[in-house]
Amino acid sequence: MQPESSWLGDVLGLVALDMRQFFDNRLFAVSTLLTSVSMVLAFGAATDQMVSPAPTAANYFGFVFPGIIGAGIMFSCTYTVGYTVIIDRNRRTIEDLILSPLSYSGFLLARIVGVVLKCLFQFVLVLVLGVGVFDARIESVPLFVLGFFTACTAFAGLGILIATYSNEISFPAVVNIIVIPLMYFAGIFFPLDNLGTLGDVFEKLPLSVHVDIFRAATSPDLSATAASVLAVAYSFLALGIASWAFRRRIGHG
Repeated sequence: MQPESSWLGDVLGLVALDMRQFFDNRLFAVSTLLTSVSMVLAFGAATDQMVSPAPTAANYFGFVFPGIIGAGIMFSCTYTVGYTVIIDRNRRTIEDLILSPLSYSGFLLARIVGVVLKCLFQFVLVLVLGVGVFDARIESVPLFVLGFFTACTAFAGLGILIATYSNEISFPAVVNIIVIPLMYFAGIFFPLDNLGTLGDVFEKLPLSVHVDIFRAATSPDLSATAASVLAVAYSFLALGIASWAFRRRIGHG
């Protein structure tokens, strides 16, 4: 029992240190909010009178709001956890940790918990702005919760995977190559039905799936059963691949 308590204490201690460093670096903390918060303010102010391209939203902001939430989580989680892992590698923190009782699993768990907590601030702020200022709707809190946690873990896994094989110079370039196309072809700004057969392919991509979940959470007329199953699958797949790659890479130096 004692080793398990010590392991959990080490995980919580690493999470606490991660959060303290995050808030000490105010510029980095603010920058993680920039994408989603600025999009909510811009689209909320400028598109309130624009017609929605889909009948499930009252106006254009109501249509794009779920996508803003998903894109914000994607950017925040991928970049935040990725840079944290790279900093840990540069400081040789990982090598020290894996020689302790914490090991690989505890280190990755601490980083995942940390990125979820960091992203939670952004998530709540965006919801407050969207609902309180621009009259966005919340029809299903459980769907919002599911989408939040599966998006955080899926894109955190992506960030860990990229950071495992890159450095502080190449990391942002590789991330942008992946996440920017995902954002444009996730049905955030226009219905994917407009793309015909390609739209059927794009709607199965990770961000598209989470946009569907958040969109269903804002509309009583949409179902997210299939998207929820895919979101959970992406979450476990991303974490599994990232854990395997991280352990293999660190184990080989």
